[in-house]
Amino acid sequence: MNNGIRVMRRPRPPATRTAAAVVAAAAVALLAAACGSSPSSSGGPSSPPAGGGPSAYLSHQLTFARCVRSHGVPNFPDPDSRGVFPKTAIPGVSVSRLRSAEDACQNLAPAGQPPLTAQDQQDYLKAATCMRSHGITNFPDPTFSGGGVHLSIPASIDTSSQLFNQARQTCEKLIPAGLPYSGSQSGG
Repeated sequence: MNNGIRVMRRPRPPATRTAAAVVAAAAVALLAAACGSSPSSSGGPSSPPAGGGPSAYLSHQLTFARCVRSHGVPNFPDPDSRGVFPKTAIPGVSVSRLRSAEDACQNLAPAGQPPLTAQDQQDYLKAATCMRSHGITNFPDPTFSGGGVHLSIPASIDTSSQLFNQARQTCEKLIPAGLPYSGSQSGG
């Protein structure tokens, strides 16, 4: 029935393809804005952009909180200025309702810890200096990469000694709560 006639579509010119891509991106942005602009909604990316920094992480955590509120937990808290949620019970909300809301919004939560700030790095270096001043003379400085911290304690340091534990208890207080090695989180 086609009588041997082939219909070929003309390829769209680059400007038309670009315009279509811009319209599609704008539609996605509007959808995300509509879903993430009020305290009773959800929306946003699934993880912080590479190199996004602490403010991008915080923004994503705020979006996650809005989503959880929109899924039946109206008094779900916003994160603190570091993007960390308080570890307190939410009155009047069952564990199953909270879990259901968090599951529904999990794709909006950024993965991992917020990237370290320059001040966080300085705090880690001060803590290492503190360890050395409290008798652990060969305690190393931490290294920083990928927004995180790494501490490689040499085998020559007895981490089970009373001297080490006393120094650790004193010096870990220099690291802000919630960060690895701060004493308030099992990060190291």
